[in-house]
Amino acid sequence: MRTRLILLIFLIPVVYACGKKSVTSYPAPEQQPSTPGYTIEGSTQIGLASWYGIEEHNNYAASGERFSKHDYTAAHKTLPMGTVVRVTNLENGRDVVVKINDRGPFVGDRIIDLSHAPAQTIEMVQKGVVKVKVEVVSTPSTKTSNFFKPEYTVQVASYSNSVSADKAKRVLDRGYNDVRVESVNIKGSKYYRVRVGRYNSKKDAQKAAKKLRREGYTTRVILE
Repeated sequence: MRTRLILLIFLIPVVYACGKKSVTSYPAPEQQPSTPGYTIEGSTQIGLASWYGIEEHNNYAASGERFSKHDYTAAHKTLPMGTVVRVTNLENGRDVVVKINDRGPFVGDRIIDLSHAPAQTIEMVQKGVVKVKVEVVSTPSTKTSNFFKPEYTVQVASYSNSVSADKAKRVLDRGYNDVRVESVNIKGSKYYRVRVGRYNSKKDAQKAAKKLRREGYTTRVILE
């Protein structure tokens, strides 16, 4: 009996320690990762903004345009190229209107990257990163609800002349809806891209691309 009592006394702190460890091993709620920014009614996004453009000045943006730190442009992860947005610095109330012509930012939880000129306008250059509100003013997209939700398309060809692009479009029009030719300037040269469809999921776009490949086209799924 005495031996059992001694063993019980010895085991109590061990059991308690194991129980305590299992409880505290879970991370606290505030340590859980959060989604960058949040949207309001699909046309407004709130989150962190940064700025860029010193090293990138005169290089080419994702849109194919030559990037200038003096232009009122910005980079966004999902908004269609050519979308115009109003960016308001929520720390001082200053705002500026910019056009999306690049992709990014890809650092931390930032939602938009302004070029140097608009960053100066809303007085965020010195601080570097500030909380902002991004509001869609206009967009070339056909979206009418959540402008910040990713949208994909399938590119089937790119030509240096519009005649070939229009010819390809006429052929594709026979079997597909929403076939369009979009022009872009890349390094001083103009190209005409033939694209098919707009898809809310990458999986649907890949499915359409696979079908087009079976028909002999060289396809590429891209974020609009």
